[in-house]
Amino acid sequence: MILAVGICAGVVLYIDQNIVTSSTKFAEQSGQLLPPKPQFTEQQLLGQNLFKANCASCHKPNKRAVGPALAGVSNKYDREWIYSWIEDPQAKIASGDAAALQIYNDFNKTNMNAFPQLSHEDIDAILAYADFYL
Repeated sequence: MILAVGICAGVVLYIDQNIVTSSTKFAEQSGQLLPPKPQFTEQQLLGQNLFKANCASCHKPNKRAVGPALAGVSNKYDREWIYSWIEDPQAKIASGDAAALQIYNDFNKTNMNAFPQLSHEDIDAILAYADFYL
């Protein structure tokens, strides 16, 4: 089993290195420049993991899904509002908050799960990850 995993990992690494090398050679020969590979900050890496664990079933960073795309949300709403929305969206809706009601109505009155376990730092990391896709 360990040998098989090692062989698979070696094959994947070989293929990845050769694809990168081949595409680089093609780009050099054709005079094209390849865009640099994106580099996430530590905060964005944390955000990516949190996003995948908590948000990805309903959201995408850069396109509408069950819920809104999250890229740019940090520029659209006040940060304190975002924290309270993520911690308890139903309370925001019940309070009559205009922005909460708009989101709720725009997405067919689909209830968003509450995430009281996420710290403000966790939410900031998720938003940093999502904003990478702007």
